[in-house]
Amino acid sequence: MRQQEPPYATTHKDPGAGPDPVVVTRSNAWRYLWILALIGLPALAWFGALDRASSADINGSIASAGLIYGTARGINALVSVLQGTELNVVFVTIGIGEVLDPVNDLIERFSEVILVALASLALQKILLAIVSHGIFNVLLSLVAIATVVSIWLQSERLNSALLRIFLVIVFFRFSLGLVVLANSWVDASFLQEADQQRHLAMEKFQGELRQIDTLSREEDEAEQLLVELKSELASNERSRRLSKKSLQALDAEIAANATQLEALRNAAGVLCGLSGLSPTCPENIKQAQRELQGLRAERASEQELSSALESAMEDMRERMDCLEKRQRGEDCTFWDGLPDAPNTAQLRQKLQSINASLSDFAENCINLLVSLLLKTVAIPFLFVYLLLKIVKVTWRRI
Repeated sequence: MRQQEPPYATTHKDPGAGPDPVVVTRSNAWRYLWILALIGLPALAWFGALDRASSADINGSIASAGLIYGTARGINALVSVLQGTELNVVFVTIGIGEVLDPVNDLIERFSEVILVALASLALQKILLAIVSHGIFNVLLSLVAIATVVSIWLQSERLNSALLRIFLVIVFFRFSLGLVVLANSWVDASFLQEADQQRHLAMEKFQGELRQIDTLSREEDEAEQLLVELKSELASNERSRRLSKKSLQALDAEIAANATQLEALRNAAGVLCGLSGLSPTCPENIKQAQRELQGLRAERASEQELSSALESAMEDMRERMDCLEKRQRGEDCTFWDGLPDAPNTAQLRQKLQSINASLSDFAENCINLLVSLLLKTVAIPFLFVYLLLKIVKVTWRRI
């Protein structure tokens, strides 16, 4: 099989004729183009402009994909929390998990695909750092110098071998950077704006889930406080009944002691009967009088405790009434410290909004997944394939 002559070699029509001027001109043009490439490409490699631009683009792509992944994981976390939540409001049980169940599988698959996209971008970044290393620049420069020398010496076999080695090194050195830049151009021109809108829609959906989560927490807090108030009210009611019994017992004991003291005074004489402080009164009357005073002081203390319990119970009843009004959606401005329990209409409105946006959310997720796979897998492979085709065509012409 006849070996193809290099593009810069001088070709003759026949052994007896002179060189064809057209072929000689084309040979010189190819020679100068190769010399320009042999000088310019190593200079571009050492200057690093392509590396810096492609590195900035790949970092931006990783950051953008990372934000989307973070939003997806946030939605997944909220869905996981809300799936086991039920709101019991005014005899109405709302199962939030039933509404959000279709989202769970979709967002998990979405997160897995984003991880694949992030892995592809990370691999591209690592490979870009490897081919940008100084070793490749040194190797490229040495081969370029040797190739320039061989071209001027017009050594056809050596030229062909060195040019092919140079072409292989150039492909590995610059192909990934060119692929990243081309991918970024496609993204900025056709995909980026739509992807940003889809991401904003995901963030809006996440915000609606946060509102549902906040409402459920408020309802749980109000319900817990209502349970605590009922328990405390029952405890205070028991204490009040015991206090009432104690007051009745003290009243009976005070009445008995007063009657006994009066009988002792009458038996002790006129002066002692008129005043228990008379020195003529015996010690047993003074002791009975002190016991009576102690019982009356104890009764006053018990009466004060009973009044405090009654006041606390009244306060609890008002707070419970306020909580129940707020759960029904009625206004209650008396107790500002109480949590704002959501009403049924508000919860239903939020859940209806979530349910209505599920189809749009699923469509946005699928479109965003396709776009990410295009940018991180399909388009880079397409550009690599095109570069390989160009290299093959050039390889045949050497």
